[in-house]
Amino acid sequence: MDQKDLNWEKIYQTVNRISPIPKEVWKKSEALYTIRKLEYGDFLIKQGAQPTEFAFVFSGVLREYYLTDQGNEYIKSFNFPGDFTGSYFDLLTEQPSTCNIRAITDCELAVAKFSEFRKLFSQNIAWERLGRIFAENLFLKKARREYELLALSAEERYDLLLGSRPDIEELIPQYHIASYLGITPVSLSRIRAKRK
Repeated sequence: MDQKDLNWEKIYQTVNRISPIPKEVWKKSEALYTIRKLEYGDFLIKQGAQPTEFAFVFSGVLREYYLTDQGNEYIKSFNFPGDFTGSYFDLLTEQPSTCNIRAITDCELAVAKFSEFRKLFSQNIAWERLGRIFAENLFLKKARREYELLALSAEERYDLLLGSRPDIEELIPQYHIASYLGITPVSLSRIRAKRK
């Protein structure tokens, strides 16, 4: 199996965990994807630009974040290998992107046009089911994130983050982790120092 086949198999396995799709049905989607490499600091999507694509992460880490007019950055999520990324809200509404998606490390992605992918929904019930379950999963992720930010302390949010990604401090700079937690880097340093 060559690298391209391995890449498509990775996407297929991930999609199959979300919602099973017969292999012969899946094959129709492979032509939609192209491989793209991003270097550290490159954007997949820029805030204010019209998004048209979503991506599957083969390697590297990206961050999804909002940038205010005052220059403040608020990270809403990180994307790791095996994740899908794309400004789903903006893709659905066909409005300019409300967020940036940018590489924290060098990345390799499989990128597809969202409009072409949506056309598959009417071709087979398996695609429609995948779209529904994917949307439900995004809703759950968003609701969980809101709960954490509104109801939990910074320390509790940090514990949850380490519980879900024990290796996160090796992959992502502390100031990005602090932004994701909704605290300053100094506050994060205090939390970390308290544990040592």
